Parts: sequence; C-alpha cells; structure tokens
Amino acid sequence: QAPVRPSLPVARHIGAGPSLVAATLANSSKAGVSVEALALRVVGMATLTELLLATQVPDKCAAAEAQIRAAESNSVERYFTALAQELAGRDKPVIARQLAGLLLKNALSSKDPAKDRELKARWAGLPAQNRTQVKEATTSALIVPELDVGKAAAQVLAKIGAVEIPPGEWPALVPLLLQHVTNTDQRARQISLITLGYLCEDLVIITQDGTLIDEQISNSILTAVVQGMRSTDNVSKLEACRAFYHAVVLANKNFKNEQERMFIMNVVAENCRCPGDEVVQVASFECLVQIATEYYDFLLPHMSTIGPLTWETIKSAPEKVAIPAMEFWSTVCDEELYIMDELESGITDGRTNFNLIRQATPYLVPLLTESLMRQMTEEDDDTWNLAMAAGTCLGLLAQVVKDDCVDLVLGFVSSNFGNPDWKHREAALLAYGSIMEGPTSEKMRPLVQQSYPHLVRALQDTSVAVRDTMAWTLGRIAQFHEAIVPVKELVPVLGDKLRDVPRVAANICWVIQVIAEKQPGCQGVEKPATTQLSEFFPALATALLQVVVRPDADEKQLRMAAYNALSALCSHAGNDCLSNMATLLQEILNHLAMSFKNMERECELQGYICGVVTALVQRLREKVLPCAPRVMEEVLKYMSAYQQVKGGAQALPEEALLVASALATAVGAHFEPFMPHFAPQLRIGLENYEDVQVCVMATGLIGDLCRALEGKMVDYCDTILQILYTNLQNPAVDRKIKAAIMPAFGDIALAITGNFEKYLGPVVSMLLEASNTRIQDGPANNEDWVDYLNSLREGVLEAYSGMIHGLRDAGKLHLFKEHVNAVLQFVAVISEDRSASDSVMKAAVGVLGDLIFAFQQELTQHLGSAPFLARLVDFASRSQDPSILKTASWLRSLLQKYGVPQ
Repeated sequence: QAPVRPSLPVARHIGAGPSLVAATLANSSKAGVSVEALALRVVGMATLTELLLATQVPDKCAAAEAQIRAAESNSVERYFTALAQELAGRDKPVIARQLAGLLLKNALSSKDPAKDRELKARWAGLPAQNRTQVKEATTSALIVPELDVGKAAAQVLAKIGAVEIPPGEWPALVPLLLQHVTNTDQRARQISLITLGYLCEDLVIITQDGTLIDEQISNSILTAVVQGMRSTDNVSKLEACRAFYHAVVLANKNFKNEQERMFIMNVVAENCRCPGDEVVQVASFECLVQIATEYYDFLLPHMSTIGPLTWETIKSAPEKVAIPAMEFWSTVCDEELYIMDELESGITDGRTNFNLIRQATPYLVPLLTESLMRQMTEEDDDTWNLAMAAGTCLGLLAQVVKDDCVDLVLGFVSSNFGNPDWKHREAALLAYGSIMEGPTSEKMRPLVQQSYPHLVRALQDTSVAVRDTMAWTLGRIAQFHEAIVPVKELVPVLGDKLRDVPRVAANICWVIQVIAEKQPGCQGVEKPATTQLSEFFPALATALLQVVVRPDADEKQLRMAAYNALSALCSHAGNDCLSNMATLLQEILNHLAMSFKNMERECELQGYICGVVTALVQRLREKVLPCAPRVMEEVLKYMSAYQQVKGGAQALPEEALLVASALATAVGAHFEPFMPHFAPQLRIGLENYEDVQVCVMATGLIGDLCRALEGKMVDYCDTILQILYTNLQNPAVDRKIKAAIMPAFGDIALAITGNFEKYLGPVVSMLLEASNTRIQDGPANNEDWVDYLNSLREGVLEAYSGMIHGLRDAGKLHLFKEHVNAVLQFVAVISEDRSASDSVMKAAVGVLGDLIFAFQQELTQHLGSAPFLARLVDFASRSQDPSILKTASWLRSLLQKYGVPQ
C-alpha cells in the first residue's frame, strides 16, 4: 500500500474521557466475583476488595483472576450484585471501586459483536430484582468526590441504558441525569454530562443495527447537552461538547427544524470561540466536523458563519485547534464526493450537492498551501500536524473540483519550489503531489512533462524532507497518471536512490511498486510478453534484495517496502522475465530460511518474504515444480515457527496459506505428496474460527486443493467436512466463515464426484437451512447484512452447481433428484428479491442451466411458464456483463433444445 503521506487521522474517541484505570488493569477485565465465593478464604484473601487488589500484584494476579472467572460462572446474579456493591462502597479503596466498575462494564459489553449480543441478552435475562439492585448501587456511585469512580459508574450506567432504554425498561435514567445537569454542584453536572456522552455513544452504535430510540429521549438528551454547552463553567462545557459529539447523531428531527437547528449551530459556533480554553475549542470544532458528517444537507445556510470562523482559526489559532477546523473542510469534501459518486451511479436519493467546496476553493487553496509550510522540523515522526491535515484536505479538494484547482495550486508550487527554505520547497512538492488524484491526465500531462527534470533534481536535494516528499510525489504521479510517467528515464534514477536514507528509500520502493502495478496488460492472469520494466528487471530485483539486507532496513519499514516492491515487480513483469524468476525464488527461499533465526511475535518479516514467494510461484506455474518441495518445506517451517512464537497456540499466518494456495494451483496433482504434512496445518486453520480472516482463507483453500487433487482429495474429506459441519452449527463462528463454507461443499462434490454420496444428505440439509435466510432476518437498511446474504446465497448456488456436476460425472445424478424442487424454490425466491446482487442472479441463472442440462426434458416439462424462469432470462438478457450475457445465451439454447419455448 501507499505510504501514509497526508492522511486523515484515526477518529478520536471523543467523550470517552481518560482511561478508567492504569494500563496495568488490562489483564483484569474479564469477569467478576460472587458473594458466595467471597466467603471462601483462598490464597489468603477473604474479601472482594482484597481479591480485586490482588489482580494488580504480579505473583497473585493469575490466582485472583481465576477465582473471579470461577465466581462469574457460579452465579451471574450474585456476581453483578457484589461488584455493584463494591463500586458503591464509600469506604472501599478507589482502585478497587474502579476495578469493580471496569469488570461490571466488561460483563455488559464486548468489542466482539457476537459476544456483545450474548452479554446483553444475559443482562436482560437476569431477574428484575437483581437488575434493580445493580442499577441503584451504581447510580449511588455516580456523584462522589472521586471522579474516576464516578466515571466507572458512568460507563456501567451507559451500558445498562443501551440495553434497557430502547424497550422502555428504564425510563427514569435519562430524567435522573437531566436533573443533575441543572444541579448547582459542579461535580454533579460534570459526571452527568460524562454519563450522557457514554450513553449516546452506545445508543448511536445500536441505532446502526436498526434499533430505534424514542425521539422524546433523544430530544431530552440533546436539550440537556446543549444547555451544558452554554454553561459558564468550562469543565461542564467541555463534557457537554464531548457528549454533544455523540448526541447530535440522534438529533435528526431537531436538525430538520430550522429554529432548533439555528439555535444549536449558534451554540456550537460560540463554543468554537470559547475564550481562553483551547480544549473546549477543539471539542467544539470536532462537533462541527460531526455535524458536517451527519447533516451536510443542512449546512448551506450556516456557511456564512462557519466559513470565516474556520478560516480565521486555521490561519491564526494554535495548531491543535486549527487541525479540527481544517478537518471540517475535509469532511465536507468527503460528503460531496459521496454525493457525486451516488449521482454518477444513478442514485438520486433526493440529496443535493451544494458545491460548497467549489465555492470555497478560491479561499481554501491559499489557506491550505500556506498551512503546508507550518512544518516545525525535518524529522519524520508521523505525528499528525497541521501541514499533514492541510495536505489531506488539499487532496480531497482536488478530487472534488478536479482541474479547477490545478492553476491555483501551481501558482504556489512555482513560487516556492526554488525557495532557499526547505519548508517552502517541501510544501511546494507536497501541494503538487496532493492534487494528483482528481485532475485529468490531459490537464496534468504538459505540467508533469515540463516539471519532470526539476522533480528528478529534487531527489538530490540537501533536505531529507524534500527528497522524501519528492519520492512520494513521484509515486502519486505514477498512481494516477501512469501514462505520462517517463518510465525508461525514471527507473535508473529510482534504482540509484534506493541507497538513500530509509525514509526516502522506503518511498522509492513504493514508487517502483506503483510503476510495476500500473504496467499495461499486467492486471490479469495472463501477462504480456514484455513491459517497459523488462530491461530493468534483473537490476531492480538485485537492488531490492540489497535493500532488505541493509543494516538500517528496520527503520521506516524499509524492509517491508522493499519486499512489497519486489513482489509487485514479479507479479506484473512481462513473460520475458520468467527466466530470472526461478533463480530469484531460490534466493528468496534462502531469505525465508535465514529469517527463522530471529523471529518476533508477529512474524512480520516472514510474511513479507512469503508475499514474494507467492508472487513467484504464481508466475512460474508448472515451472515451479523442481522447487516445490523446498517451497513447501519452508512454508511448513514458517507455520511451526509461528505457532512457537505464539506460545504453542493453534494458529496460522495468512501469508503461509497464500503460498500453499499458489503452490497447489501451480503444481496440481503433484501437490499430493505434501498433503500428509499440510493437512494437519489446514485443520488448524479451519478450526481456528476466532481468527476470522485465517479461517476464511483456510476454507477457501479447500477449493484450491480440490481442483489440484481432484479424486485424491477423498482421503481428507471426512475430517474436513466434520470441521465444516461443526463451524456451521457453532453460533460463535463469524458469518463470513459460514458464507465461505458453502462453495467449499460444491468444490468437494466436484472433486470426489460419486464419493460425495455419503455426504449428500447432511450437506443438503445445511444448504437448505442457509437458503432459508431472508433479508428481513437481519437489521433493517444494513449494507453489511445485505452483503453477507448475497455472499451466502452465491455460495449455496455454487455448492449446488458443484454437486450437480460431480454426481452427474459419476452417473449418480438420480441421488440429487429429490432436492431439485428445493433448489428451484430457492432460485424463485432470489429472482423476486431486489436486494440480490448481479453475482447472485448470475449464479442463479447458472444453477438453473445446470439443472436443465442435467435433467433435460424431465425437468423442462415441469418448468413450463414458471415466472421466475422468465425473470431470470430477462435479467440475464438485459445485463451489460459479457459473462452474464454468455450464460444467458447458454440458458436460452438449453431451454430451446429441451422444449421450453422462448
């Protein structure tokens, strides 16, 4: 991937407040303790307080945590009650009360979606009396002298509120908090606003899953928060701003009301100018960013206020305040790009692009380019700063207004490119590189051609920051205007600059990677005979191999960048470079073997090397056969070493699976000798469902093995299918894995043909269950659910196709006859579902054709004028996709041949 030059920062966790406890509490966040357990004297501890404190003592931590986990298992009701009482205990140590709150919070929620649903359901299922006791005890701990205890209680109340407010089971919570917001006691106001912030954050999350929040509750919260923002007490004002950041997401009705919206926007603007308190100003501008994200459609009447406010702040305020003011404009760019994409896709949605960025461009561009010069040092510490924010905003602006920004920016570039001050020279290059995405190549071609000699000279600049940014700018030119890159003139210069300091050399590696990836005709499986890089392939490969062994290659991720560049160079080289690749593969395998001497926990180095191995195996195809035993040997060593550094965990690295997949595809049936050694590792990947990505990859690898081994796969099917059955039936397994399992059934059936007979019954049962999943079974208006459903359905259809062909090839098609009606019903449901993607519809057309091809007149005489048949034929005939049109033509020919008139 491209190095991060200017890029948007990770979203801040506004409203979360400081960490509840020190980092040393991290290991104690798993469970709670029951009253019953406290009566036991174990390891010399008689009270819950002592047990909690023991989790902070290294030699007592493991035993204490084990007791806590056991106590939670023994009695969830007493576990919650005991922790809540500890949290509320005024005579308890502050650290113990904080820990009790932390454990309560973690018993109510989890970052893992499936676990989170389980914990929420567990709370909802507790007896009402127990829940009331916990809520009363926690509420009593909210307003106490110790702020950190209050924050712990606030997080617990927010988690409970997220469960009980939507169904109306705790109507008193919000009024209680609102009462405290108007309290004369500053601590009461502060902690209540903190609680509202936590609560709104959780409510926003559940609304994304389709849960509805009563508008009266949302309105009450927003009213209280805005009131807090008007407080003369800056402590309360700050917490109100942080709460508003989340609450405003729920304020759709308020923003549709012009009078309410004007009032809210005025309050936010006032707080952006809060005299003498930069923290409040930062939080307020971040609220403005949130408003731009959620309510772009209502911004236009307020821009006469927001524009000058943000511009003046960017120009004169301290950097930490100026950055969120600039990010407001980046957010507006994002929104307008989204609307533009929708309009180009034919989605009107009633939204209007108000062209706020185009109108602001004459003011924004000078402001942004001047901000690029506010670098403090040449050191590259990756700290997000105003210059980086300006580069990001300028890049987004260029995508919105395209050619219309070029002349404005070039004026700045021309004025500063030759300036004696390195800040000016770097800013000029950063501005130039930032506008490469958006403007047309027709506009940029003469400019790039004219500036090319000057750009190359900038690679020799005395300033390391200038050389670094120059390399990045060359990569941007190659990325978005590949046709105008003078490859033959540039590549020798790049090869020489690989010897520069790590931060520059890493960007040079990226430029080489981009140029390789952009070579014409190299994006598909079949590669051209030659490319512009062919004559440089040996020299570049040698230079990159020298980079990875540099003593300073660990700096600035240089080694990773060099291996990534080498991988891209091999993947996208012309076929005239294949003669160099067998030797290169041996050299890379030597690198992999040597790397095992110095393993770190994440095994990143081995992953990068395996990326190159995968690329070489894919290019060499059957020519890799002489090297195949060594490739597999090193990959198996990598898997074993990975498990060792993970403390013996049954885990696999993704990169090793990619090599195995490429090798199986390349050598086909010759992969069989490796299976006795590889099958146990494949089993580890399939069973490790907690690592979703690896499990999905391992499941997909089944298809590669089936295509390589065909009938010889039968020896491994009992074990594999049993694991697949188990994963499908396990509610804790991620749905992405379950969707990936479906086509694997078809791959197995196609490979082992008649031997699939004994698996047919259970597999079809699981396919039927999967095919009964409907759009209404998931959250409303949820794109992830629609994507999952389409993926699941496509996999089911692929499975049916594989089974039909496999059984037909073995002369056992009669075994599938009893399932034909179920398949047709499934196809009929899909044909009526507007959420079905083109790929699902194509698969439906394909499986219908497979059935007709297999059962011929026996089936067509029953199809007659079935409505779904006409819908599918019509869909396929109207498609612009050549592959779908081909499938449609095939289906029509089958229908005509076997007696269904068209």
